[in-house]
Amino acid sequence: MTDVRPLSHGQEAQWFLHRLVPGATAYLTGVAVRIRDAVDVAAFGRAVDLLAVRHEMLRSTFTTDGGRPVRLVRAASRLRLEHHALGAVGEEELRSRVAGALAAPYRLDENGAFRIVLWTRPDGDAVLLVGGHHLATDAASDAVLLRDLLRLYASCVTGTDARLPVLRGGFDEEVAKERALLASPRGAELGRYWQRICHGSAAAELPTDLPRPAMPSLSGATCRVAVPAATAARLREVARAAGVTPFALLLGAFQGLLYRSTRQRDFLVGCPVTTRMSSNSLHLVGNFINTIVLRAEIAPSTSFHDLAVAVAEQVRTGVDAIRYPFSLVARDLGRRAPAAGRARAYAISFNMLSTAHLEPRLRPVFETGRPDTTTDYAGLALRPYPLPQQEGQLDLGVDVVQGADTLTFDFRYDGALFERETVERLAQHYVRAVEIATTEPATQVARAPLWAAAPVVPATPAAPQTTDI
Repeated sequence: MTDVRPLSHGQEAQWFLHRLVPGATAYLTGVAVRIRDAVDVAAFGRAVDLLAVRHEMLRSTFTTDGGRPVRLVRAASRLRLEHHALGAVGEEELRSRVAGALAAPYRLDENGAFRIVLWTRPDGDAVLLVGGHHLATDAASDAVLLRDLLRLYASCVTGTDARLPVLRGGFDEEVAKERALLASPRGAELGRYWQRICHGSAAAELPTDLPRPAMPSLSGATCRVAVPAATAARLREVARAAGVTPFALLLGAFQGLLYRSTRQRDFLVGCPVTTRMSSNSLHLVGNFINTIVLRAEIAPSTSFHDLAVAVAEQVRTGVDAIRYPFSLVARDLGRRAPAAGRARAYAISFNMLSTAHLEPRLRPVFETGRPDTTTDYAGLALRPYPLPQQEGQLDLGVDVVQGADTLTFDFRYDGALFERETVERLAQHYVRAVEIATTEPATQVARAPLWAAAPVVPATPAAPQTTDI
């Protein structure tokens, strides 16, 4: 038995991109963990089967019906644990295999949008990957799936109850809410709101090292830098004193850097946001991500403090408009879909990621700034296993990863446009901008010494977690 379900506008956009470039890795996501224990492979297999029973998105495939993409929910899952028993392979070979599995294309019409892979080595060392296509998942969903899978594994090993949260509703309810909103006067009002935000502005665009190809490459790389501990500690204090969030302060500093790098005085930056607005959606799996555009208008007298306050105000006034699909914003602006290169409402995105909402004992797995931290969860000793991912979606995507006492910046860039050295310099200049914004926020952006050397600590690229603005 198969049920046919409609897609959200965000899912339809993902389907379009998948059909445009089926082998692209830019919209593949996932989370990996290192297991420092011997594991029961058969129990993991049973846990994956139970996970698919619990989450219908794992039993879904995707196709077209009457020319429109749809989701087919199947009674039986096609998802199975992929297990690879390895010999004494080295760390480099192991990481290559995990990265290869994360980036492997999906046959969405045949096998669905997920894969779960386990690699075991003879010395009681293993890596577990929960991977998926953005059509059906997001970073918060990855965390939900990892939590549920580990609890189900412990249940299979011990014969005890997995004690999972009760699921209420489903992703179809989110699709229905979106359609009802768009059919209402409120939907038209929100569409006009975003038109006003974008009218007269343009996407921020950095000068490129290489000629822009006719079509985006949808591939790239990640440059990561760690912020000095003193700056990370100062961020919250300065933001609180200014009456803004750390997100507003950090985005304001980034807008200042873009102004100095592009000389654009009025520009748009995209910010991924979650649409999980109800408690029922917290434990569901699906693509609950939308994008909003925030506008920067900078004059010669504008300070870093001014930019942070402006960001905070836009977030406050725009929070009710988060549910309006970005794909319709682009359409209403008379522009082509995001894959069409330069005709975009934004070419650069900024995202702040936090682990604060996760269970305390699972949180260290996502604290990828500390890869040697071990936590016990579901009877297993776990460590983070950071993987760069979702590279090349845009010209540049900046993820700020905020841990309990760490702050790191992931600059994910289009490798067809930029040389790595250029992005590394840009990341260092951003660290400098944040230092100025947190020590002398009244400094005028136009006069700030951004090109001065800033103390930067290289770090391993991390897997994205969840949006926090």
